[in-house]
Amino acid sequence: MTLYGVLVVGIAGTLSGVEIPLESLSPVRIGYVDLQKVFDTFPDKAFAEGDLLKEIQKRRTELATRQNAINIMRQQIAADQAALDLAKAGKPTTVPPDSVTALQPPEPVPAPAPPEAEVTQSTGAVEPYPMEEPLAGLPGHDGGLSGASKPLPGMEPPKPKTSPLLDALAEAGTATVLNAEAQTALQKRIETTRQALDRSVSKFKNYRGKALEDMKQLQTQKTYGVMSRIYAVLQGLARDESVTVVLDKTYVLYGEETVDLSEKLIARLNQEQL
Repeated sequence: MTLYGVLVVGIAGTLSGVEIPLESLSPVRIGYVDLQKVFDTFPDKAFAEGDLLKEIQKRRTELATRQNAINIMRQQIAADQAALDLAKAGKPTTVPPDSVTALQPPEPVPAPAPPEAEVTQSTGAVEPYPMEEPLAGLPGHDGGLSGASKPLPGMEPPKPKTSPLLDALAEAGTATVLNAEAQTALQKRIETTRQALDRSVSKFKNYRGKALEDMKQLQTQKTYGVMSRIYAVLQGLARDESVTVVLDKTYVLYGEETVDLSEKLIARLNQEQL
């Protein structure tokens, strides 16, 4: 006696039966893999983690540098303020050396205007001037830098401005009663340092937030790249093993005839690395 399945379909409020012979259905062979185990033993995972750790270390180094600059600014403000308080009280004080100015980027030197050249007519073809640095990429040649960012020899960018009066007093290293001019210069330096501190703290927070987002995105990209290669090999393995459906071991609660493809998948992944 032939077994039939009955599919009940409701059409316009009426029921009609459609008979489907069960013998015509293709058998389903289910396999599963321990995806976490496969992922952990896949060599590409170590390479991806290495690349990720390198990028994380770069961000950590930059954050540490910025944090150190912020700490120096705070210490400078505290030392200058203490010296200014003593000076206002008419007591001798030692002017702290300027540790902040060296942290500030130099002011860019504007590129000199090109000299006006006389235009002469020529009947011959003129070879166009190369727009790219011909030695770019070779040792000692950065290439692609404009005159504004790459000064000519003897035209280095000027250093950030400092107070000659405060520098002289700090270099002397002796306690003295500061006159009005020195107190004004010290007060101005405190205000300038506070402004630089506010900018540095804001940039630090922005950089840290962007670094976290970049690392999350990079981690997702690296994980996706590794998993896509695993899935590609798994598809070929499933076809070779005549497996119709492959599940992650985590979601398999029970199965009498399920096939564990984990070890075969690991072996095939390692073989493709050779």
